[in-house]
Amino acid sequence: MTPENGPVAPANAGQPVGKPKRFHFRRRRIGHHPRHDYRNPAGPPPQPRPAHAGQPQGPSRKSGLSVYPLGGFEQVGRNCFVIEVDGDLYIIDIGLQFPDEDMLGIDYLIPDISGLRGRENRIKAILFTHGHLDHIGAVQHLLPALHFPPCYGTRLTMAMVKKRLDEEHLTGKSRLNTVNFRDKIRIGKVEVEFLRVTHSIPDSAAIAVHTPYGTIVHTGDFKFDLTPMNEPPADFHRLAELGDAGVLAIVADSTNATKPGNSKSEKEISQTLYNLIRDAKGRVVISTFSSLLNRIEQIIEHGKSFNRKIFIAGRSMETNIEIAQNLGHIKVPRGLIRKVNPAMDKLPDREVLIITTGSQGEEAAGLARMGLGTHRHVNVKKGDTVILSSNPILGNERAVAKVVNNLHLKGATVKTNAELALHTTGHGYQNDILLMHRLVRAKHIIPEHGEPHMKAAHADLGRSIGYEENRLHLLLNGEILEFDQDGSARKSKTKLTANDVIIDGRGSAGEGQRVLTDRKIMSNAGVIMIVFRAYAESKRLVGDPDVLSRGLIYGSEQQSITREVIETSKKAYEEALNRGETERKALKSAVTGALYRYFDRKLDREPMVIPIVIEV
Repeated sequence: MTPENGPVAPANAGQPVGKPKRFHFRRRRIGHHPRHDYRNPAGPPPQPRPAHAGQPQGPSRKSGLSVYPLGGFEQVGRNCFVIEVDGDLYIIDIGLQFPDEDMLGIDYLIPDISGLRGRENRIKAILFTHGHLDHIGAVQHLLPALHFPPCYGTRLTMAMVKKRLDEEHLTGKSRLNTVNFRDKIRIGKVEVEFLRVTHSIPDSAAIAVHTPYGTIVHTGDFKFDLTPMNEPPADFHRLAELGDAGVLAIVADSTNATKPGNSKSEKEISQTLYNLIRDAKGRVVISTFSSLLNRIEQIIEHGKSFNRKIFIAGRSMETNIEIAQNLGHIKVPRGLIRKVNPAMDKLPDREVLIITTGSQGEEAAGLARMGLGTHRHVNVKKGDTVILSSNPILGNERAVAKVVNNLHLKGATVKTNAELALHTTGHGYQNDILLMHRLVRAKHIIPEHGEPHMKAAHADLGRSIGYEENRLHLLLNGEILEFDQDGSARKSKTKLTANDVIIDGRGSAGEGQRVLTDRKIMSNAGVIMIVFRAYAESKRLVGDPDVLSRGLIYGSEQQSITREVIETSKKAYEEALNRGETERKALKSAVTGALYRYFDRKLDREPMVIPIVIEV
C-alpha cells in the first residue's frame, strides 16, 4: 500500500507534550442494524466491559514463543504484529488504515492495543519496517498508551516517525533509534537485524528477530526489483544465509499474491516519465504519492535534464521532499525545487514542471483543485500535460475519474497508467513471493498484509512448493500462534480483542459504533427534530410542538407531512402521559416509536428522530 505519511535527532527533552487524537471502538463492520436501534437517536447502548477489563489480556504462557497480529491480517493497512518471547513483547509496525466508504467522515483507523493492557512494561521495542503510513501512521496515538517503548528503524523510516511525533509535540518523550542494515542489535532476549528489501519508498527493511526458540523473519512490504532506481536491490545474500542457518517462521507480504509473474521494475516507469517530459510542449504537472521518493527523485532529475524548474504543491509532498533532501536521498542544486507561487507564471511554459499531491482524487488535494480551477497558484490550461503516476486505490476510481474529466475540460492532455507504464506496485507478485520463500526456506509460513482472499492465494503458493497444512497459518487479527520446543505451531484457544479503533477528528464523539450508526442513518434518510414545551410539574404540553427536518421532506409534501408529524407526536406524548409515564426518557421513547412507524408507513423511510422536551 502506498499512502502518504514522514532525521532522527536526539530526543528533544523538555518539549511540551500535546494531546493525541481521541479514539473510539466499533464493531468489526458497519452492517444493517435492527430497526429498534434506529428508534433511539443515541444508538445501541455501549457494550459492558468484560470482567477482566484493565487486567493483562495477553496469552497465559509465562515462557515460550508466540506471535499474534493486532492489525493488517484482515485488511491492507493498520499493520501491527507482536512477537512474544518469554513474556517480553516486540511489536513490528503500528500503522493506520484509511476508512471504507461507509465510514462517513472518519479520518482513519488504528490497531486495537487493548490486548496489551497491563503489560506495557514488557514491551521491549517497536520495530518499523518502512515509512509508509500504514506502518507508522499510528505512532502519535499509540506510543503514549504503550508508555513510549524504544523504537527502531532505518534512517528515512525514523525521520518519518519523528515527523509524526513532532506534529503532536511527543518527540521529547520518545526514544527513537536509527539502525543500519545488517547490524545486529541485542534487545532483551533477542537479537534483531534489519535487511534491505525493495519497496516503493527508500530504506525499506525486512526484520529478522533471532529468539532463543528460532528466528522469525518479517518481510515488511517488498518486491524483488533487479533494476531499482537510486538504491541497491534487496539483500538476496543475507536472506539466503538466514535460510541456510534455519528460519522458524516467515511473516510475508500477501498484497499481490493473486497476480502471476513478477512485478514491474521502477526503471520502466522512469523511462516512460522521461519520454513524456521530453515530448511535452508546455507545462508538465505530475501527480503521485508523496511517499514515492524514488520516483519523485527521477521526476526531478528528468526535469533538470530538460531545463525545467521544479515546483511542489501539497504539504505532505513538501515535507517528504525536505526530509529526503536532508538525508541525501534527493540531491539537487539549491534553488531548483520551489513551492508553487505566482512567479512561476512569468517563466516560459516549457521551463515549468509541477509535482503535486492528489493522485487519488482527494477533494482537498492539489490536483483536484487544479481540475476545478480553485487552486491558488495553478490554473490548468490548454497545452499543459498532466501525468497521474499512480494507480487508483480500490474505492477511489470514481474520484480519480472525476479529476481526470475536469482536467480534460480545462484543455489539458492527461496521461494515466491505464494507457502508459506510469506506475508500478511496491508489492511483489507471485514469483517475487515464491523467490522469497525459496531464499528463506522457513519452517512455517504466516501470510500477512492483505485481505483474506490475498492471504488464501499466498497459502496456495506455499502449497505449490510443498508446504503442508500444519506449516501454513492463516491468522486473523487477535489470533495467537504458539510455537512448541520441537518447532511445531498451533493456534491458541485464546484470542485477543481486535476491534476497529476509529480516529475521528480531535474531539471525543462518544462510542465509535454509535457515531457511525448515527451518521449512516442521517445520510440515508435525514433527521427530524420535534421540540415540545411542557409544564415542569405536570408534564402537560403547552401548545403544539415545533418541527425541524433536514434531508427528509421538501417541496409540496412538506406542509402536510409536518402537520401529520405534529399530530402523531403530540398524540403519542399525551397517550404516554395518560398511561402514567412521567419520566422524560419514556415520553421521548413513545414519540420516537410513533414517528418511526409513521415514516415507515408514509414514506418508507427511516430517519433519525430526535424529540426534545423543554420544561416551562
